[in-house]
Amino acid sequence: MSVFDSLSERTDREDVLPAAAAIELLRESVRLRSRLLVTLTDKHAHSLTLEPTAALLAGDYLYTAAFSSLRSVPDARSGDCLEILTGVLETVTETFARTYAPATSVEHEKAAFLDETAGRLGEGAAVLGGTLAGLDEPNLRHLERLGRELSVVRQIRLILDVDPSEAMVVPPTLDHGHLGALADRRRDYAMQALDTLSETVDVTRLRAFAEATTTIQDAAGSVTDDDALE
Repeated sequence: MSVFDSLSERTDREDVLPAAAAIELLRESVRLRSRLLVTLTDKHAHSLTLEPTAALLAGDYLYTAAFSSLRSVPDARSGDCLEILTGVLETVTETFARTYAPATSVEHEKAAFLDETAGRLGEGAAVLGGTLAGLDEPNLRHLERLGRELSVVRQIRLILDVDPSEAMVVPPTLDHGHLGALADRRRDYAMQALDTLSETVDVTRLRAFAEATTTIQDAAGSVTDDDALE
């Protein structure tokens, strides 16, 4: 929704609301599934226990509702939105399988895990908004990168500021210092994508959203402002 509001000249949100609801429903499904996987494998520190059957059913309901929501998207864009959402779900599902499945589990590279879960959801949200706002293909690619990097930074903020069990996607354990350094790099990448977008579209409101998203707290709880964003 933030991308659409920032880049579209239209004020009518009726067409974009179903897509916004779809990505949020899918995000919640992923969050729930990740918590269940951590509970079942018991490989990472957590303070929750989920009843597997209820959690599985709830997750299935959420992602089914996500795809059902797209039925309200105008026909001209519904196919594109379906393809975007399907791609996000496939990537996240494959990543969970590689990370958690007993028969195939490997020590998955931590940054890749964040990219393919939280980052992929961010990509999907950004591209859905850009598609409905009518952006062309080159700009959609820059927007995809922006959404991925902002979502990874946001996820790192959740990990650093909140009990890991409450984070949307619980990644394999990673040192907080390394997470902070990773967040710094990803903020730089996000701003590079935003600067490229600014050459062809007005990103004033999108930049404000990005700055708010990339303001994180350090382990001591103090707010860290990215001076490069000023």
